[in-house]
Amino acid sequence: VDGKQADHIFRDELAKAKPSFFDDTLETIDYLRENHNIYIVTNGVTETQQRRIAQTTFNETLNGIYISEQTGFQKPMPEFFDYIFKEIGEQQRESAIIVGDSLTSDILGGYNARIATCWFNLRGKENQTSIQPDYE
Repeated sequence: VDGKQADHIFRDELAKAKPSFFDDTLETIDYLRENHNIYIVTNGVTETQQRRIAQTTFNETLNGIYISEQTGFQKPMPEFFDYIFKEIGEQQRESAIIVGDSLTSDILGGYNARIATCWFNLRGKENQTSIQPDYE
């Protein structure tokens, strides 16, 4: 198998996949947008992630999108979050929270960045790591 071709096919199919949401996702985002800024912070290839996000109905309601390829860093690196807070204002760090499903990327990244963390653990997995989210 040609690795580059396989990667291209995978990312193209990933970008085409119709997004699905958990119950009340869109309503929750709308509710939070009333009093909070909402950003997508994601690892990945810019073109693929932009195509995926463009398919969502809340794409236009976001305050910003930060993709690791564009920042030059990825979660859980503190530099990824430093890049974001340089853009949105360092004072935002104090009230920020990252919500994510990955302990090793999102939650560790939030810890490294000195922001609150919430592990979205829909499947009720047991946390068998030393990474401890602030909320679950």
